[in-house]
Amino acid sequence: MRGFPPPSRVTVQHALSLRAWALDLLIARDADTRAAPRDCVARDSPETWDLVLRSERCALPLRSRLARGSPPSLPAGPARVLETRATAELQRVLSVRGQLRDIQQLATVHHLQPIVLKGGVAALGGTEPVSIDDLDVLVAGEQAGLLGRLLDERGYRPLSAESPAHLPARLAPNAVPVEVHFKIPDLDQTSDLQAGAKPFPGFPGLWRLGPADHLWHVLVHSVVTHPYRRGCLRDVVLTSTAVGECSPAELESVASRIARHPQRNPLGAMLELAQAVGRGKTVLDRFSADAAANYLLRSRFSWLSGLRVLEATGNMVFVMLGSRSERRAEWVRVLGQSEVPSPWRLLAAMERRWPRLGETSRRLLRTARLALLRPLAWHIAASASRLAKRFPRGAEPADLAHPGHATVP
Repeated sequence: MRGFPPPSRVTVQHALSLRAWALDLLIARDADTRAAPRDCVARDSPETWDLVLRSERCALPLRSRLARGSPPSLPAGPARVLETRATAELQRVLSVRGQLRDIQQLATVHHLQPIVLKGGVAALGGTEPVSIDDLDVLVAGEQAGLLGRLLDERGYRPLSAESPAHLPARLAPNAVPVEVHFKIPDLDQTSDLQAGAKPFPGFPGLWRLGPADHLWHVLVHSVVTHPYRRGCLRDVVLTSTAVGECSPAELESVASRIARHPQRNPLGAMLELAQAVGRGKTVLDRFSADAAANYLLRSRFSWLSGLRVLEATGNMVFVMLGSRSERRAEWVRVLGQSEVPSPWRLLAAMERRWPRLGETSRRLLRTARLALLRPLAWHIAASASRLAKRFPRGAEPADLAHPGHATVP
């Protein structure tokens, strides 16, 4: 979250207005129904545009929508920011396509069955590519380790520690990181997903999840695994594309899974927003508070990302914006058994030498950190909720608050 403009140059309410216009643009089916930039959106500072586009990661689909109609009436500053961010997103998409062709070649030679996940499907399918920060592929059993070693032979190097779900992320020059998964977080039925995978049309050697499983995965990933991405316009577009690939029966099966899930409300809201984009029908944006929280964390509270011990505050903010069961689950995770070694060297050494003492110390430190950071997380979440409530969809910020309250609170 570093590199964002100072809070004095950014107005969260104007950022929310820009998000509302962007969502209208994504939902509109043709140029005649496409919303023109509102006055407050058009005159917003380039810093506000940069904040929104970096947070929502939707510059590429926005540029595409604007190019389909009449020339966009954006001032030079915002137009330049949009073009810069869209170009950066496109470069990542092109990189991913090249990397997937490399993996396709390795899979063919070594008889692997890598399953392309999430944004990689959109990047390779070409229907509606979206910004992608890393490339995820799912490989069964020992094949995951083999693919990791083959990538290393191609110049990739481990970038991070191994997780309970994937090998250490691997990075090569001028490429996005690759995560080779052997399971999918927050989805218990990984073996069932693999059994239902299908060959990727046009790319022999590569596979993808079935339409319903792909939709379910992108929903769970953006709502449950990473709560800070709830309502993120990039993920809304990706989910909308996944919805469009499903038959009515497959959509019904996903709706049934949502109904049985503990986090059915945000999952249902995300699906509803994605369907609105696909159908061209406006719905209430139920993620305004989440968006406001992201804008706050990336402007006034960007300093939190500079210290590793404070980075957890961002995740806590979205837990606080969620349900009571999510807050209880957070305590369960803190008090539960650690699945991977501690990233802190001293704790990791204690866990190796004295496992019980190391694990107990780690739980105590996690508990203390949660207790100390929760008040700050609550403050940010409460501020985000107040901003969202003062900004009903479609209203202009100038109509909602005194100018003295327009900047980040």
